[in-house]
Parts: sequence; C-alpha cells; structure tokens
Amino acid sequence: MKKLVFTFLVSYGLGLQAQVGIGTTTPSADLHVAGKTTFQDKLVLSNLTTVSNTDENFELVTRISNSTPAGEVTVLDVSTLNVAPVNTVDYHFSNISLDNLTDVDLQYDTSKYIVSVANFRYVGDPIKKVPLGTTYSIGNFVVNAFEDGGTWHLEIRNRTLDLDVTDSLEYYVTLVVYDKKFFKNLTPITTDLEGRNNGNASAIPDLY
Repeated sequence: MKKLVFTFLVSYGLGLQAQVGIGTTTPSADLHVAGKTTFQDKLVLSNLTTVSNTDENFELVTRISNSTPAGEVTVLDVSTLNVAPVNTVDYHFSNISLDNLTDVDLQYDTSKYIVSVANFRYVGDPIKKVPLGTTYSIGNFVVNAFEDGGTWHLEIRNRTLDLDVTDSLEYYVTLVVYDKKFFKNLTPITTDLEGRNNGNASAIPDLY
C-alpha cells in the first residue's frame, strides 16, 4: 500500500511541471505551439499590470479576421515596420502660384496608409473679398487629402477666388498617417437632410 501511494505522488508532481507541445515533440514552454494557430472566436487575454522604462522586446499577437479559415493568430514584428501605427509629418509649402495648391502627390500608398490633415496654417496676404449682391464673398477655401491613382494627394486652395498676383502666402500643415495594419477606412455614410439644419444620420458605422 505504501508503494502505491508513493508512485501516485510522484506522477502527480510530474504532471504539474509538464510542458505541452502542439505541432512539436520538444516543447520549450508550458504551452509551445509550432506552426499556425486559429481562434474562431475572440481571443481575450489579461492586461499588463505595469511596464517600466527598462521593459522591452514586447511582441504584438494579432488575430487575422480575413484568413482562411478566419482567426489565424500571428505575431506582428514591429521591428520590420517601415512606419509606426500613427505618424505625424509636418509640411511647409511656399512660392505657390496664387493660392492654388490644387494637387500634390504625397506618394503614400493608399493600400497601406490612411492620411488625414491637421494643424493647418495660412501665412501671408489675405484673399480680397469680392462683392456678392449686398454682401461680400470670401470664396470657397478647401484643405483636403484625397485618393487618386493609388496614392494620397493634397489640395489646399480657394476654389473660387485667387490672391492678387503681387501677393504671396505659405501653407503649413501636419499630415497624420495611419498604418492600415492597425486602422481601416470606414464605409461612407450619406444622409439627405432635405433642407433641414438638424436630423439623424442614416446609418451606424460598422466598426468591426
């Protein structure tokens, strides 16, 4: 009887320290997965408690929703990225013909990045107002990042009025560049307000 009890205790102790291998016969951790892993539902892990300034070499585990089948898990190696998830780039344009920055090819690939505009500054001579009936018009000024031919482009100009030929100005703008590995464009939502100043949007964005 004593021998049987002793054997049971040894086996139980080994079970607590065993390493499990999936796709490998020589696991090097408590759970070692060699090859691809798929999660058909959401993968939920606990948050990090604290991170000090000496902690490094973190790896980001991501779930691929468009894999076949959906749910393949992979490690995103940030050391191989050309850009960070969110980037800001300052641009300064000078010696512009009138005020018409009609189309500047920014050369960011639209399949890889999303570009938005922030912190715009107009420095220089003002555009002169023109009579419009009993009032005056200041034109139609536009600051716009748009897609064309597979790259992002920039438009900054007054579409209906120009500077005087003797005047000059400069544009300062910050572009916010998002990596599509982390972000996506949402589907446009069009709402006809039928001439009203208020109302409700016609749809709710699909964020997933």
